[in-house]
Amino acid sequence: MDLLPGGYNFIHAVFWVVMALVGVGTMTVANILVAGLGVLFLESVGKA
Repeated sequence: MDLLPGGYNFIHAVFWVVMALVGVGTMTVANILVAGLGVLFLESVGKA
């Protein structure tokens, strides 16, 4: 099981770093989508 340096702890560290990056990336995409929807809403309200 110790094919990688540090064994179990090393695998756990890599796992949590990847999970953190995915979480940050997902929140970034969500925030961009929300901002885009907000701009569209404001534009539609402004035109009405």
